[in-house]
Amino acid sequence: MEGAILSKNGQVRARFGFGAILAVVMGVATFALTVFGVLTSQLITEFGIARWQVGALVTASSAAGAILSPTIGRLTDRFGARRSTLANLGLGTLALAALAVAPTFALLVVAALVTGVAQGMANPATNKLISLHVPAGSRGLITGIKQSGVQVGTVVGGLALPLFALAWGWRWAVAIFAGLAAIGLLAAFVIVPRDPGRGTHEVVDQRGVPTGIIRLAAYGFLLGAGGSALFTYTALYGQETLGYSPAAAGAAVALMGVVGVVSRIAWSHAAERGHRYRGSLVWLAALSAVAALLMAASVAFPPLVWLAAATTGLSASAWNSVGMLAIIFMVPAATAGRASGVVLFGFLAGLGLGAPIFGWSVDALGTYLPGWLAAAALFAIGWFVALSLPRANT
Repeated sequence: MEGAILSKNGQVRARFGFGAILAVVMGVATFALTVFGVLTSQLITEFGIARWQVGALVTASSAAGAILSPTIGRLTDRFGARRSTLANLGLGTLALAALAVAPTFALLVVAALVTGVAQGMANPATNKLISLHVPAGSRGLITGIKQSGVQVGTVVGGLALPLFALAWGWRWAVAIFAGLAAIGLLAAFVIVPRDPGRGTHEVVDQRGVPTGIIRLAAYGFLLGAGGSALFTYTALYGQETLGYSPAAAGAAVALMGVVGVVSRIAWSHAAERGHRYRGSLVWLAALSAVAALLMAASVAFPPLVWLAAATTGLSASAWNSVGMLAIIFMVPAATAGRASGVVLFGFLAGLGLGAPIFGWSVDALGTYLPGWLAAAALFAIGWFVALSLPRANT
């Protein structure tokens, strides 16, 4: 029966392809953030901008996704998961192509806004696909694979973008990844299954959002605000403060991504197996605070930046996998898109605010230390919010 093919034990290849394409969707939708983080120095040189303006690109992208994500979530429930996923990949491909050819900083901001729409679409569509096509017991693994797509993009981008930029220039480096995204779109037409029945057959409950979802959105805001500093400025910090080359600084971002790939899969799989979503989110916030403190300590002992990057991959980079899995189990499939949009609103709002404020603090104070300590404080508050979450053990 269509819509249930992934629940059959014999469909290993179908399940692998399904998880892989979901990872591609997430990677394409968020790859612009890797571009802004890894190619920071090139963007500053090309457009003659300040650090905070690079952070503003993250803000433009994240704000667009945050503002639109609740609406996008409702539209996903209405128009269906497959259509929304294909539209998301198409828009993400277009956005990366626009970044590659933007002639001025103003148009770069416009392209960043388009990437934000892709960010806002990715989780509602993919979470709904999992709700519709993956049975309980396998959702943790598939969700982890899906969310690891973001980190795979970080790894590949952290390693390849500096090398491609050195060989052909940063614009061609971004254009290459836009081409890869277009290939992913073609693959999605073949791999992504159709929604069961009609894409709009479900009756969507329009009543208020559950309290647990609102608290999860608050948690996402705090992890996003603190995490945006780590995601966006680690490479530039390595170059400016620690004296690393662009390639070495990009390798630190890649390390963050490598650990993130494994940890996203492991955290979500363990959370589902043990029905410990709240406990996992508590630990993720605590480890994120440790990562920020390690980054602060690396000012005095530079090798700690590698441990900080690895810990970030283990924590702040991985919370989404557990958070998205919690949504899938906390609400029915009919409202998975809307609930995902609410949580994504909180996360992207934090992601958009954190980066420019952190960049401004570095420009104003001439040091990264206060920003790292502020990020640690945000993660600590997230720890308290996680303790207030309901036990999602259904």
